[in-house]
Amino acid sequence: MLLTRPDKEYAPAPGLAQRWANRYIQGYFRRHPALESPDPHALKHARRWVIAWAAVAGLLSGTLIGGAEWWMRAVAASDWENMNLREQLPYWAGYLAFAGFVTALEIGFLYWNALRGVANITRLAGLRYEPAAPLTPEIQLTVHGISRVALEYPSPGSLIYGVDPHAYLRGWKLTLRALLYRLKISLSSFILRLLLRRLLGRLTLRGLLPVLTGPLYAVWNAWIASRIIQQAYLQARGPALVKQLMQTLENTTAHTRHLVAQGVGELIMRNQHPHPNLVLLLARLLDSLPEKPQSIEVDWPTALQGYAQLPGESRNTLLSALTQAALLSGSYRGSRKRFLKEVFATCQTPLRHDEVKAQRRRLLSGQAP
Repeated sequence: MLLTRPDKEYAPAPGLAQRWANRYIQGYFRRHPALESPDPHALKHARRWVIAWAAVAGLLSGTLIGGAEWWMRAVAASDWENMNLREQLPYWAGYLAFAGFVTALEIGFLYWNALRGVANITRLAGLRYEPAAPLTPEIQLTVHGISRVALEYPSPGSLIYGVDPHAYLRGWKLTLRALLYRLKISLSSFILRLLLRRLLGRLTLRGLLPVLTGPLYAVWNAWIASRIIQQAYLQARGPALVKQLMQTLENTTAHTRHLVAQGVGELIMRNQHPHPNLVLLLARLLDSLPEKPQSIEVDWPTALQGYAQLPGESRNTLLSALTQAALLSGSYRGSRKRFLKEVFATCQTPLRHDEVKAQRRRLLSGQAP
């Protein structure tokens, strides 16, 4: 029995916005042929433009919104400080309407910039697809992943081949995380304005608010854009790197591949996010096992015992595979770093942080990890 397609496992029921984003990215692929290999120079150029346009949008938005507040206080109302709240309400209503309009335009542009950016970065990163043919399951999985990155969607909570990404995120933590995600845009804006007023005090009334709000919004947008682009690039590299990794595991025993699959499942749970690269890798590992299981039950204590009992060559292969899996799902820190420390300690093998960081840099530069 064949496994469920990885793209269906990752996104069994994508929402309207994600379906629209998927169609946009697929249309971009149809208009632009795939490259034979990553183009580092074009990648650097494309990254800079995506980040630059996001910064420009933030600069204009922040300047207009900050300037509108300054104009309201200093020009529209000649005696603002002596006005009571009821007298200020009409001014605040007009200001909020204007700020909402500008913000809506900014958000719409940022979504377009992010979608076009991730599609372009994915192509330049060397994702292999046929423009005139239907997308393969692994390419469709990447499209699902980069569209969620561009839309800044939270982690899908559905089971991935039996693995619960939120297994370590239960009860109030899961609720709090979902609430903070939904509030992050308005909350970050509120904190930004609160800091401005705290730092500047009454100086904001003298014209510094529009001067400083624009650059701060620009920096914020640029940081978000750079993070989106890096995540999209990593996902674009996934299919080719997963294929290379599976080729190195071809001559290993089914028991070793099963232990690698256990590690990948544990990584998904520790990351609290089913990274598309890990979803694809887990699908390929399960499909490589003799019984071709439809799901996997992660038993981490038993898996660690299996790691410790592996002979030298198989142990080295497993450690290399799990290191690549960790790097394919994000930066070398946090849960991924703790995961590798535990695995290497169990195998009584020193974890060389400099080598792992160098491997990460090679991966991000377009070289083989």
